[in-house]
Amino acid sequence: MIRVPYDMKTLETKNFSTRENTEGRRFCRSLRLHISVSSLVKIKSGFTLLETVLALAVFAIIVVPAIGLVALSYRNSETEGNAPNAVEIKTLLELELGGATILDVGAGPSGEDLTYDVFHTSFLDSDVVFYASSDLQELAQDGTDMTESEKYYKVTVAPPSDYTYDADDAYRVFLFNIIWPAYVEDSGGGYINNEGNAEGLQQLILPAVLRK
Repeated sequence: MIRVPYDMKTLETKNFSTRENTEGRRFCRSLRLHISVSSLVKIKSGFTLLETVLALAVFAIIVVPAIGLVALSYRNSETEGNAPNAVEIKTLLELELGGATILDVGAGPSGEDLTYDVFHTSFLDSDVVFYASSDLQELAQDGTDMTESEKYYKVTVAPPSDYTYDADDAYRVFLFNIIWPAYVEDSGGGYINNEGNAEGLQQLILPAVLRK
């Protein structure tokens, strides 16, 4: 440890003899140089290797997974935000379903095709599916001229469980099973079926009653 006999101000202002004054000034310059070099060493040293490794570990354990969660949350929020207006889509589907028919190929006595309306007991013997665009401006039964880019909502019509319809009933009960997005854009700019992506699908089930 260096013992300084005088403080810096004293060394600069005290009236020494010529020899003492010279030695004092040299000591001041030496002390200032020592302080400057010490400060420079501290600045240049930066973070230690251990501190750097710990920082990288924290980043890998906490920050990286958090980024993934934010991306997943954003994606889910986006699809949830596109949930259809239940009243609007239910009304549109009931109108479409009321005029819907299915074709039973070769089911007639002479092998002719038969057409069933919504109140025929065989109407739901096969899948009855509708597609709708994200803005609900387009809504049509599957098999009609509708592009895959427009098929955002898929609606499968089904009977409620433990419900049996009789042709003499004055009404018929249905369930609209709505999933979205049914088709998504791929890397090539086209659209592919998204039904196999269970984690990326949203679902809404609505009941409906049609009267004769």
